[in-house]
Parts: sequence; structure tokens; C-alpha cells
Amino acid sequence: MFLRKFFGFVLTTLLTGLFLNLFFAIMDGFTNYNFFAAFGVLLVGATPFILLIGLPVSILSDYLTKNLNDKQRNKNALLIHSIFGLIIGLVLSFFFEHLLLIVLTLISALIFWIVDEGMRNKFKDNNSKFFI
Repeated sequence: MFLRKFFGFVLTTLLTGLFLNLFFAIMDGFTNYNFFAAFGVLLVGATPFILLIGLPVSILSDYLTKNLNDKQRNKNALLIHSIFGLIIGLVLSFFFEHLLLIVLTLISALIFWIVDEGMRNKFKDNNSKFFI
């Protein structure tokens, strides 16, 4: 499970960086926008939050929903990821005084949920201890 979570963390970090980079490029109007430099800055900024907050929330979500069937587990896992994304966004927006952080943390939480569920479904039939 931990290796799958780690791969999920890496993929979530990359996808979050790409998504936020595209978001900020659109907001900037693609004028004088250095995509690669901004991507590096976003990765450096997002990685600690996804590692220190997103990964434990995902592990907690798996622990809390382990006895549910697939449909209920998916809904509850989405709810857990979304609630924690909202809470973290509210806390960060309180300290940094910008409401856009709530949207960004919710987007990151939803990306983590999508990646985590996708990896869970992909490796569900694999009986190897390596991924489960």
C-alpha cells in the first residue's frame, strides 16, 4: 500500500503542478509566461503540502473506508479528501489572506483522489504485495 501511495503522491504532485501552471498561464493570458520556471516553482511549493498533508489524509481515508463496498468507499473517500482539502484551504487562506488557496487545495485534493482511486483500480486485480 505504501509504495502505491508514494507513486500516487509523485503523480499527484506532477499533475497538480501541471494543472496549476496551466491555470495561472490562462489567468496571465499566456503573455510573457515562462511555463518551465513556473512549473518548477509550483512543484517546489506544492510538494511539501501534498507530502505532509495529502499523503496522510489519503492513508486515513483508506483506513476509514477499508470495510465498505466499492461504491460507498469511493463516495466516502471523495468526501474525506474534499473535506480535508477544504479545511487545509481555509487554514492557509487565514494565514496568507487569499481565498484562491481554498480552490487550489480543493483541486489538489480532488486530483489526489482521482489518482489514488485510479491506481487502486489498476492494481486491484494484482495480488502482489508490492502494490497493495
